[in-house]
Amino acid sequence: MTANISLNTITLTNNRHAESVLANRALKKEQIEQKKANVEKTIETSLKIFVNVGISMLAIFSLKQLLPYHLAQQEKLAEIDAEIAKIKPRVERLQEDFGSTFDPKLTRKVMGKNTYKVDPNLSPVFFIETK
Repeated sequence: MTANISLNTITLTNNRHAESVLANRALKKEQIEQKKANVEKTIETSLKIFVNVGISMLAIFSLKQLLPYHLAQQEKLAEIDAEIAKIKPRVERLQEDFGSTFDPKLTRKVMGKNTYKVDPNLSPVFFIETK
């Protein structure tokens, strides 16, 4: 019976040891997988940061290149606005005259205003100074 008990004790101890070894192996395997996952996440995060820094640098460089062009365009636009303001009174006057130019009732008046010709029905009047 003692041999039987000691054999059971050894078997039980061996089973515990085997379970302990298996648990230890599973724990190490889990730790290795966790390290791999952490390394992969680190690489992915580093790559994302690198790409975002590259995009940011490209954006800053583009803005640096475009800013002088933008300022030059603003200067040209201000110059054009000044010319428009200078020409605007003339355009308004021409718009007012436009309606009378195509009015059939005022044709003779417009023709006399724009050409040297005179209405044939009119007689020229000459003023003579008397001495």
